Amino acid sequence: MTNINFSILLAIIGCGIVTWLPRILPFIFSKKVTFSDKAKQFMSYIPMCILTALFIQSLLVVNENKMTTINIENLLASLPTIIVGFITKSLMWTVIVGVVTMGLIRYIGLF
Repeated sequence: MTNINFSILLAIIGCGIVTWLPRILPFIFSKKVTFSDKAKQFMSYIPMCILTALFIQSLLVVNENKMTTINIENLLASLPTIIVGFITKSLMWTVIVGVVTMGLIRYIGLF
């Protein structure tokens, strides 16, 4: 039988709360604040900026004492994903194509 230590259970619940709070509190507070049109326009670019930074970071491989190179595996997976995202404008299809493409590349073992 499983014997759950109470302190471990409290630690797991505490970690869940600490992880959840910083993600949900901005949404709660932002619903009660009225933003100016300029602030709304500025914030509309934030998801694109964050996604671009994450995308570029995943494409580049930084090697010590060598030139930065491109992660070919991620580049190949991103090409059909970008095309599907551009054509369908659907987040679900974009994610599915990206995951399937990366899975195929890794399954085939090209790199």
